[in-house]
Amino acid sequence: MRKSNKLQQSKSPPRPTWLLPAVIVGAVVILLAIVAVITGTRREPFEPEVTGEPRAEVDQSSVDHGLVRFNQPVESVFRVRNVGDQPLTILGEPRVELVEGC
Repeated sequence: MRKSNKLQQSKSPPRPTWLLPAVIVGAVVILLAIVAVITGTRREPFEPEVTGEPRAEVDQSSVDHGLVRFNQPVESVFRVRNVGDQPLTILGEPRVELVEGC
C-alpha cells in the first residue's frame, strides 16, 4: 500500500463550525427554561375571603371620564377577581350603567 492512502484513511472528517455555537445556545435555552419553570410555579397560597360560594370582587366601582363629547368612544378597564372558594362563572356581557351628568 501507498503512504498517501494510509494518511487519507486515518484522518477524521472536519467538525462543522456551527456545532459548538449550536450546543452552547441549546444549553442556555434549556437552562432558561428550567429557571422559568422553577420560578413560575412559586405562587402564594390562595386563601378565600368567602367560603361555600363564589364571590366577584371588582377593583373599582365607578369611573369618571370627565367631559366627553357626544359619540366619542371611551374605554374603562376593570379587574374582576374571584375571592370565594367555588368556581365563578360570568354568563354573557356584564351589565354596565351609564349615568349622564349635568
